[in-house]
Amino acid sequence: MNAPRITCLFHDATTVTSFLQTVEGRAFGGDLLVECSAEPALGFVLNLETPANYPGVAGLLGGVDLGTLAHPSEHLPAPIILAPGGRVSRAALRTALARLQRPDERLSAITLLVPVGEARSLGSALAVAERFAIAWDTSLSPHEELVEFARWLATERLCDEDSLAGLFPYTTTKLEPAHAQRLKAMLGPLALRAPTVRDTITSA
Repeated sequence: MNAPRITCLFHDATTVTSFLQTVEGRAFGGDLLVECSAEPALGFVLNLETPANYPGVAGLLGGVDLGTLAHPSEHLPAPIILAPGGRVSRAALRTALARLQRPDERLSAITLLVPVGEARSLGSALAVAERFAIAWDTSLSPHEELVEFARWLATERLCDEDSLAGLFPYTTTKLEPAHAQRLKAMLGPLALRAPTVRDTITSA
């Protein structure tokens, strides 16, 4: 029995749940999604309740089964382990991520959903992933967290050309023409230099 293949999908907004329902996003769904955050976020979007004693992926440290932790949702391509209902130390989250590498006959692929604001604190624990991708909600103005994340990713050297699956710009709203033109002018040259950067914006 082989260990599941792990993908790390960085995202800058809770609308990543909408991206995962697109053709591009479903390719990252795998058999299980894991929200890698110390506080709840995606549960609010999915209308899934996370009780205060729900441990999230940190529950693996106490021997809780993956199937017990995972929640199915009609809005996602795979069940999801949500962030804990109450605050959990990042040390516990980092340790729990390593447990996902254990072989499990139910799982061939796992996707870590990592908010860009949590990436630095999780750091090298994300090296459990074999593949990395970035989902960027272009309907939102770039904020400081996103800029800091880009700097961190460039210096951390967590992934390379072989393991980076791409930058996937998407939108959940109709973009203003001027904003759409600015994005096109920015993404076009990037896509020429880096084939994994998509120069088209997916409607989610």
